[in-house]
Amino acid sequence: MLCELWMSQRYLRSRQRERFISLTALISMMGIAVGVIVLIVVIAVMSGFDRYLEDKLTGTNAHIVVNFPDGLKDDTEVISELQKIPSIVSLAPFIAGQAIIKEGKDILGVEFRGIDIKKQQEVTKIKEYLTSGSLDLSDNELVIGKELALNMNLRVGDSLSLISPTTFAPVNFKIKGIFNSGMYLYDSNLVITSIKGAQNFLKTANVVPGINIKVDNAYNVEKVKQSIYEKLKTKHFYSVMTWIDMNRNFLNALKIEKTVMFIVVVMTTVVAAFGIVSTLIMSVMSRIKDIAVLRAIGAKTGSIMLLFLLQGVGIGFVGIALGIAGGILLASSLNRIVDFISGLIGHSLIPKDIYYFDRLPTSFNTTDISIIAISAFVISLLASLYPAYRASRINLSEALRHE
Repeated sequence: MLCELWMSQRYLRSRQRERFISLTALISMMGIAVGVIVLIVVIAVMSGFDRYLEDKLTGTNAHIVVNFPDGLKDDTEVISELQKIPSIVSLAPFIAGQAIIKEGKDILGVEFRGIDIKKQQEVTKIKEYLTSGSLDLSDNELVIGKELALNMNLRVGDSLSLISPTTFAPVNFKIKGIFNSGMYLYDSNLVITSIKGAQNFLKTANVVPGINIKVDNAYNVEKVKQSIYEKLKTKHFYSVMTWIDMNRNFLNALKIEKTVMFIVVVMTTVVAAFGIVSTLIMSVMSRIKDIAVLRAIGAKTGSIMLLFLLQGVGIGFVGIALGIAGGILLASSLNRIVDFISGLIGHSLIPKDIYYFDRLPTSFNTTDISIIAISAFVISLLASLYPAYRASRINLSEALRHE
């Protein structure tokens, strides 16, 4: 094994008559490196977008929502039971419904939500998202999203009339604050008031139909969901929805998109692997005499095959190592590159008013990088198999006769 490894690396070194083969090996190596760099950058950016969107989804809504269709007149007992589950960090009661905004001939339906302000701040990031005004809400005050405020030309202190779906009567609310979650769906479609204000508006008496829950690990919600079912059992008629359940189609679409992008971009590594094939074929053709001599002094076909296989794997290994280092460096510097290009062209490449962020979110995942490295290594190995096999099958007598 050590002998084959030594000879394979020696064959890669440039000699005057084989400089072209060494140059081809270098090009193949750089091709693998570029393929790995592209893969790491693309997957890092897509993982960053995934984390960014997931953070926004769990920033406005809770990790887990327990709904009670019949409502709870006293939620303290249920909250007390749920607090016994170790993974649950905080809980907050809420009321959710619909409301209608009518401005002239325009009619707009919005999500109407009543919350316990103090407890809700422990469950979601509503306090962080507040851009103006206050969350200290009374029964006839609202906090609305930035997009809704812009669309209707509303400011803090203005009045907004909402029509209740239960009474069909307009109710005037005062705008107490404006939030910006970074998700257009919420910023244009969500209005928030106090629990008492929501009960009066929706005519739900003094019941609370839901409890928002925050857990210590947003990706461990399925286990907590099962614990909630076990804890509450049949005490109440209820349903439990995690943030993954509520956004399953969206999250599946992101996962499929990431997988498809990985498959498409990995084709660049496959193309680069053809360089390994051509390099090894040329190396084999230029060393037929050497192979014949090795066979004549007793080298087995397996050793010959391993010699050229290690040569191809060596090219792939160095290319992968350079690619991983270059990919991590480039992905880490993306925002500096974007800032530099933005400075050259005179405007931002990522306008915040369109994309809701002015920095490219990137996230490095050890699993993703490992999958990329293993995939590139397997491709390099497969590309080396055929030339190595052909080298091991060279006929000794025929090779020596033509020398």
